[in-house]
Amino acid sequence: MSHKHCKAALLGLVASVALASARLTLAAGPQIDTFTLVSGAEVGPNGKSYFTAGNGHHGFFGRGGMIDGQPNPTLRVKQGDTVKITLLDLDQRGQPAQLAVPDLGLATPTLTRSGQSDTLNFTASRAGTFRYSGAIAFDGHNHQHMVGEIVVETK
Repeated sequence: MSHKHCKAALLGLVASVALASARLTLAAGPQIDTFTLVSGAEVGPNGKSYFTAGNGHHGFFGRGGMIDGQPNPTLRVKQGDTVKITLLDLDQRGQPAQLAVPDLGLATPTLTRSGQSDTLNFTASRAGTFRYSGAIAFDGHNHQHMVGEIVVETK
């Protein structure tokens, strides 16, 4: 093979690798961000209380990952990501639970029994800060201690 043909073959190989790399990057697509918020009484594996009746804080508590045990955690995602937020009701007293994100038009149904869960699924299409709350479960009013934020950062 001549020098000219070797050079052309090498350039073709480099172009193919670059194109394949671009396809892999595009195929990877957006990230999926998954969060779990707990409403009700729960004790973690290390004995740390997430919420107990009468402790002065009734709210959502993060379960797992970077938000584990945090009251009303801030949920951080990137614009374009797929977001899944699961509400898990573990309230043994029968108090209903709901998760709403009014600015995004999202809400779980009202959960009425301990052990029930529901998941909000959406694409974080616009950057900004969006408030989540426990709304309809309290006759359409936000519970003052059941509020947090979803922060959608630009990529």
